[in-house]
Amino acid sequence: MLFVFLVVTKNAAIFSYPPFSYHKSTIYLPYNLSLLQQRFNYPLWSSLKAGQQTLRSSRLLFTQRAHNHELFSEGDDLLHITQILLVAATSCFSFSFFICFDHSNQLYCEALFNKSSWVGMFNVGVNGKEVIMQRKNRVPGAVIAVGFLAVSLCRAADLTIDIDALKRGPILQESLYGVFYEDINYAGDGGLYAELVQNRSFEYYKLQHGREKRGAVMHPLYAWERVELTGGACEWAVESSAPLNANNTNYVKIVVTEPGAGVGLRNSGYDGIAVVKDETYKFSFYARWEGDGGAPVNVSLRSASDTPLARAEIKGIGTEWQKFEVELRPSASDPKATLLLTTQGKGALCLDMISLFPAKTYKNRANGLRADLAGAIADLKPATFRFPGGCIVHGHGLSNAYRWKDTLGDVAERKPNWNLWGYHQSYGLGYYEYFQFCEDIGAAPLPILPLGISCGFRQPFENTPLDNLQEWIDDALDLVEFANGAVNTKWGGLRAKMGHPAPFNLKYVGLGNEEHHTPEFEARFPYFVRALRDKHPEIVIVGTSGLGPGIPIYNFMDSQKVDLSDEHYYMQPEWFIENEGRFDNFDRAKPPIYVGEYASNGNQLFNAVAEAVFLTGIERNADLVHMTAYAPLLAHYNFTQWGSADLIWFDHEQVVLTPNYHVQRLFSVNKGDYYVPCTKTLNLEPGPLLPPKVGKAGLGTWQTTVEYADFKVTGADGAVIGDNFSGDLQGWTTLGGKYLIKEGVLAQTDGRAAPALSFFKTPASGSRGVITVRARKTAGSEGFLVAFGGTNENQYYWWNIGGWGNKRHGIEYLDNNDKQELARANGKIESNRWYELKVELDGDRIRCFIDGKKVHDFTEKQKSRTVGVAVAKDSASGELIIKIANPLEQSLTTEVKLTGVTQLAATEAGVVTLSGARGAVNDLQNPERVKPAISTLKVAPRFTCEMPAMSVKFIRVKID
Repeated sequence: MLFVFLVVTKNAAIFSYPPFSYHKSTIYLPYNLSLLQQRFNYPLWSSLKAGQQTLRSSRLLFTQRAHNHELFSEGDDLLHITQILLVAATSCFSFSFFICFDHSNQLYCEALFNKSSWVGMFNVGVNGKEVIMQRKNRVPGAVIAVGFLAVSLCRAADLTIDIDALKRGPILQESLYGVFYEDINYAGDGGLYAELVQNRSFEYYKLQHGREKRGAVMHPLYAWERVELTGGACEWAVESSAPLNANNTNYVKIVVTEPGAGVGLRNSGYDGIAVVKDETYKFSFYARWEGDGGAPVNVSLRSASDTPLARAEIKGIGTEWQKFEVELRPSASDPKATLLLTTQGKGALCLDMISLFPAKTYKNRANGLRADLAGAIADLKPATFRFPGGCIVHGHGLSNAYRWKDTLGDVAERKPNWNLWGYHQSYGLGYYEYFQFCEDIGAAPLPILPLGISCGFRQPFENTPLDNLQEWIDDALDLVEFANGAVNTKWGGLRAKMGHPAPFNLKYVGLGNEEHHTPEFEARFPYFVRALRDKHPEIVIVGTSGLGPGIPIYNFMDSQKVDLSDEHYYMQPEWFIENEGRFDNFDRAKPPIYVGEYASNGNQLFNAVAEAVFLTGIERNADLVHMTAYAPLLAHYNFTQWGSADLIWFDHEQVVLTPNYHVQRLFSVNKGDYYVPCTKTLNLEPGPLLPPKVGKAGLGTWQTTVEYADFKVTGADGAVIGDNFSGDLQGWTTLGGKYLIKEGVLAQTDGRAAPALSFFKTPASGSRGVITVRARKTAGSEGFLVAFGGTNENQYYWWNIGGWGNKRHGIEYLDNNDKQELARANGKIESNRWYELKVELDGDRIRCFIDGKKVHDFTEKQKSRTVGVAVAKDSASGELIIKIANPLEQSLTTEVKLTGVTQLAATEAGVVTLSGARGAVNDLQNPERVKPAISTLKVAPRFTCEMPAMSVKFIRVKID
């Protein structure tokens, strides 16, 4: 009988596999070698599998049997096979390998040990319980003969991580991972703030500025509809002659001319009111009758088909403003419900502050937050919460700045405002609610205050005169008193009156946001620093470095000795990968860094992995970088002004967590206490350039109709191909849209196509060429698309002219619907005007021109071939947390070496992996397409794991 088993040893650790199946003198190896590799956590078996063809050429036959095993057999005896395995293994690794077999009731072991420059063979004999090992200095000829095989079987790890397990690097600050909230994308009203009624106090009006198109059509009755049930008739209008208070001046007056079955008004919420069966909703309003009215008001929730879902009657309405409240419980769920108020009384009914809240807000707070959105933020475990912005802090002018005192007190008495994103803010979600939310989720509040300087990116570019600056300075000082002051102080007393006698323990104050480095800014900023230092030296002052990775105000922040300097950048994912070492050489004598806003302009998995690579570099530099926050935090699917990248998306019913969210959360909950020094070695060749640039060229649009004329592609040799559009479409391949040729132009007439695209069938060879075309926009929301470098229908570049809502131009690379933006420039396209467009291609350089003026000059780089690695120690659990981000489109065999550790406290590690397709996104239809997967891994002081393509992995190894 033959019995074979394998023992692998390192540092006295032994791993064994159950006996192989056997038949006469044949050795069977398991067919699924990857399973054995996982058992051993060792790359030998994948190496053997990779060398199958070489083994065949060495007369060792591999055949697949019905029992799913792979087979060595025929032509060589067992000892020869043993020697082949040993040579292969020890040529690759510094371990000892033993193959043992039981033949004729006698145990034989052959061992091969590779040490420095010599290779030795050992015989091991077993006599009873005694083991005898004798060294043999001769390498058998059979082993030498198959020496070439060892090279083919060797597969060095693609990635090697050497960890100084017992050394301490910089402390990972408790504040390192936080969140940044700004009221953009309807993040407040219609989002985090749980109010379900839109324009509840009739204070909307037309807005002239901002990205939100709704702002231009807003008015005091926006989101409201007059209702006249059977036989009823009324007139309605917004008035302000007898307001509820000085801050809430508008109210609606309904003059009943014929009561009929009821007259009144209906609110549609934010494109619908989502209600859930049997849940409780708290309705309230202020009401009064003019004259001798006094009739009740009927309140109901109605389905999308106008079926009653819940009803209540409110009586006792007099001639003075009075607040009334009632609870409603819907009999069915509906995401598109409406709120209906009617009366059958006579006279004039006045209404204001019409409100509907779910009873189940976050922590069941009155005037509270939407539970699922607030819960998603809480699950990030943020150490800090920065609010309320962002650019809205500055305002579109000084009169539009965010003044925190307007957001306090009874919600009916708060002074509403609009923001520069183009919509109104009720301020129902105000500073008290922000502080309360921070307390509820255990995050330190970080309020951002304006400095009497309006937004530097938008006119009117106002600056408060220095003689009037004290009011703005007092706002900063009074905020500290409101948050931390005793109840017998003015602002501390207001906090207590609102329901929170204890202080909020404010630690940080942010001064400004993305200011431009102007003389006016330099003149005003020091006043705020001095005032806070004098009156509240305990406060940590967070200054601003300005917008962009060039951090234009960082040196000025250094001169002001701020405690932290806040830098912001929104870049392509490749930038974050390439800048993993951004902070390696920063001057440590300057202020520590708060990366207060960053994102890689997308919510694909690739974006998230790129951000993870960047975060590993931040952890390595945690002595300098003390705080971070992705931005923006929230985006409503139907109310979005900033769509390039947002952490959490939502609609009326559903919350969608992006891959970026999962990365942020994994880094936050796996932070650790201090960084552990490590080095990484990536054994890969540099990546290739993207495909050749000329190839197939094409013309298209995005939700726009256009006309093109005089299309030409000129090659490097001067040869010209193209179309003067005097014939038909036989030379074109249309992928989307409706194209026709008429009167010498190519017209794309489908204004809904996103995109419309047609490729010229004849490609151009080489990597040099010039594409020219004349173009005119006839209707629609954007501009033109000029495609080039097409290798097939799914892989090409395009120049997007007047894209992103006709706000900018950009060069993009598309690969199977995965888009990378390579270059961008601000600009727009006018309708009914001819433009001369030109793209010059020269190897790795792309230049684009509009009417002879250069718009882009982009040089392509080789694809980055790097990974992100960081290691931290969690002192409480005794675990090393190994964090690996692989932005490559190939899996990596990864070897981890723990220096200074000879034995682990546990041989199994917890693992969390985020992986998937490069362009994978989570959306309403597939909210969990990308989500973390939990597993375990056998570990030792030296172990291997597979790092999937496009993935982030967290491994928690217990060492003490």
